[in-house]
Amino acid sequence: MEITPFVNFIQNYIYLEKLVAEDGTEIIPDPTDGAPAFQYTAGNATLLGGEIYLDIHPHPIEWLHLENSFSYVQATQSNQPESSKYLPFIPAPRYRGEIKAELKEVNHTFSNAYIKFGIDYFFKQNRFFSAYGTETATPAYTLLSAGIGTNIKAFNRSDFMSLYISGENLADVAYQNHLSRLKYALENPATGRMGVFNMGRNISVKMIMNF
Repeated sequence: MEITPFVNFIQNYIYLEKLVAEDGTEIIPDPTDGAPAFQYTAGNATLLGGEIYLDIHPHPIEWLHLENSFSYVQATQSNQPESSKYLPFIPAPRYRGEIKAELKEVNHTFSNAYIKFGIDYFFKQNRFFSAYGTETATPAYTLLSAGIGTNIKAFNRSDFMSLYISGENLADVAYQNHLSRLKYALENPATGRMGVFNMGRNISVKMIMNF
């Protein structure tokens, strides 16, 4: 088991701040454009979080691996209102679990074979930089994955061929990663949904031949 906490204190963290007039209205430098004015400013920020990793090899079942990890980070600015308290584009808390079976020798033909199943759970990210419409909350989602692979013996070589098959997002979940800028793209006329979604179900096959 590994636990890696951290805390970072940043002085003069640089960010953009919208300029407003004395009456609180936006300052528009170019009336023909309509875009509000921003200026770079700096403040103090704190990042804290960490990762917990747990790798289990039950004995005497040494061919079985159970891996678990959880990561978390919170990033805030000092002396800021709620809308700009959190730093922009901070990843959501994430849990990853994987169960993997490995066999060094299967028979005279196959070796170093494995099969694995994984799950990635991304928690809801509701601590975001909402000022000026920069970010929105991102709902939680779960991604399932699986993979299988082996070496194939031939021509007196134990690794004459390596074959791998893997699948990502097997449940074909429609999701948007909180760190994706494409999340804020215009509405898709085909689906009626805002932004570009991440990749759906993806199956890949990889073959390596050694001569």
